[in-house]
Amino acid sequence: MKNNQIGIIGIGYWGTNIINALQKFKISKIYCYDVSQQNLIEIKRKFPFINVIDEFNEFLDIKLDGIVIATSTSTHFNIAKKCLNSGHNVFIEKPVTNTFNKLNQLKKIAKKSNKIIMGGYIYNYNVYIRYIKKVLEKGLLGPLKYVNFERLNLGPVRSDISCIWDLASHDISTCLYLFEKKPKIIDAYGHGLLKKKIFDISNIILKISNIKIEIKSSWLNPEKIRKLVIIGQKKMLLFNEMDKKNPILIYDKFASYPKTSEFKKDFFTPKANIYLGKTYAPKIKFLSPLDEEIKHFLQCIKNKKQPLTSVDYSLKVMEVLEKIQKKAI
Repeated sequence: MKNNQIGIIGIGYWGTNIINALQKFKISKIYCYDVSQQNLIEIKRKFPFINVIDEFNEFLDIKLDGIVIATSTSTHFNIAKKCLNSGHNVFIEKPVTNTFNKLNQLKKIAKKSNKIIMGGYIYNYNVYIRYIKKVLEKGLLGPLKYVNFERLNLGPVRSDISCIWDLASHDISTCLYLFEKKPKIIDAYGHGLLKKKIFDISNIILKISNIKIEIKSSWLNPEKIRKLVIIGQKKMLLFNEMDKKNPILIYDKFASYPKTSEFKKDFFTPKANIYLGKTYAPKIKFLSPLDEEIKHFLQCIKNKKQPLTSVDYSLKVMEVLEKIQKKAI
């Protein structure tokens, strides 16, 4: 990795975080490009060791091992197309592109040039989500009944995509990662409060096998909430990303109605039995999801392997997002 030369297009808030992650891996050279001259000046002030390029074509002419695209979603397709045609591997922040067809076009270009496209679905590299996947694979919660995602905060408000694409895309990706099945879309609601055609708040109802899934997203919420609740027949799990001390809690709690065959003849109760056991807080060593994601991209470049969040995986997410968006209109 020390010999890698990596480029970044788009050095706003998230692009700055990516530079922070890259420097941990002692990348030999980092090149940055942005349409904003002010952004270039500011990033050079923060990171004097990076190379700032203010001409896009000059940037593409540099021999880079990979390029990270962290611009607004509506620009991803054209930028990624030029990067791939210039012979570069690309990492594109979610939701990668704003249509399935555009991403499919990029896939064909990448295949022809034998280059990698990695989607920036960061929760697939989150140690807590990976722990939850192991819990589900072992069946520790019992048969699953219900899953609820809440991703709410005040901003950042996007002007080119809805909160479904910006926020719910994380949770759609997490569903695909945890359950490895495409969900059935039951219903979707979107509310455009700032712009009529762009949803600021959305509610999505899905189903995978017999599991009911709800996803609530908003960038117009006074409180930042990042929660995942999974209800099983035996236990319940809560992942609260805002709780830094105990982000995951597994509750040995469940409710069930007794079988009538077990009742005495002179006894009947319509009430469910509530079981209240102990709550378990697993100790999981925190690893920065962004660091893990960037490390994976660098390893895929080195070993010439497809990423966990490959172009094919990203297309699966995109297919679900487009169906939800149509349903919500």
